[in-house]
Amino acid sequence: MKKLVIILILICLCSACGFKDIDRRFFVVAIGIDKSEKKDTKYRLTLKLAVPGNNIDMGTAKFELVTQDGNSITDCVRLLKSKVDKELDFGHSKIAIFGQSLLKENISETTDWLNRRRDIQLVSWLAAGSPSAEAVLGTEVAHERLPGNALLLSFGKTGVESGYIISEYLFDFYRKKKELGLDPIIPIIQASNKHYTINTSLVFDKERSKLALNMDETRLFNIMKGNLNKVEIATPYHDSKFFISVDNLRSKYRVYAPSNQRPYANIDIRMRGVIEETFTHLDANELAAYENAVEKTHSEAMSKLLVKFQKENLDPMGFGLNYRAHHFGKVEEEWHTWQALYPELEFHVNIQMKLEGIGVIK
Repeated sequence: MKKLVIILILICLCSACGFKDIDRRFFVVAIGIDKSEKKDTKYRLTLKLAVPGNNIDMGTAKFELVTQDGNSITDCVRLLKSKVDKELDFGHSKIAIFGQSLLKENISETTDWLNRRRDIQLVSWLAAGSPSAEAVLGTEVAHERLPGNALLLSFGKTGVESGYIISEYLFDFYRKKKELGLDPIIPIIQASNKHYTINTSLVFDKERSKLALNMDETRLFNIMKGNLNKVEIATPYHDSKFFISVDNLRSKYRVYAPSNQRPYANIDIRMRGVIEETFTHLDANELAAYENAVEKTHSEAMSKLLVKFQKENLDPMGFGLNYRAHHFGKVEEEWHTWQALYPELEFHVNIQMKLEGIGVIK
């Protein structure tokens, strides 16, 4: 009898809670935040709402976009609720996209909102949208089975694996904004002609975007950081060039600050692959010469990119964090010492390329 009374009490309590059935919710699958074009508002929030369907065939993904301008993200969400007939559920939101115009300003307020919301997953992806976050979310991909799934497959490496795609989690971006000696970097999603292009990136200081990387620089950064296992690289050779498909890649780096000597960073990269394409005749007996060409060309290109980061006082590689990990003392002293060392840091990029062959010609 007592058990029955307890069950009845629990049922009465649950009936008064804020639970809503699934058919009374709109699931937000992606969030877009742009700079508002209105003078009296700061932000333009775009939510991509999944519309349930009867099947998941290609091209059947249905969604609805709702937008709202406001002076805070919280205000935008509250006002958006007056435009829909169901409760907004952010529990399935796996990607947040910022408009590039907004990223030129301090985005601490917007990232703060994303991190504080208890229903937004910290493993959501972050990206920049071009020409805007709203344009990216409004792109209808012909082969998409579920709303927003094309972007998740791109960043999660469960679908495509590309040397030009940088993946950044929300929690990792927030950590890098606070971490001394490591700056965040996020991919740029370009929307056009019903498809996405992801092959460039943005490097941040602790407040806003400061440096845009082109395709080649993004790929070189991925190689140095060791973010991938497969990548294609091109190497000039005499008056022509050849292309290598790398299927095994390892990278590590360490910062050294010897007394009475200039500080330096060693970046050791090992790659293994085969020649996939060439515009000239190649001899299988001259693999050593081709390997030397790869090592020289890419070590010079990577050193140039690292110097570019250094001139902008940016450190997406995390050299400062590596230095602090091997030098113990007060945090403030370590950080001030590193800030004095970084402009003088030399970069020694050591690449070991192992070619397994020049391909198969029949």
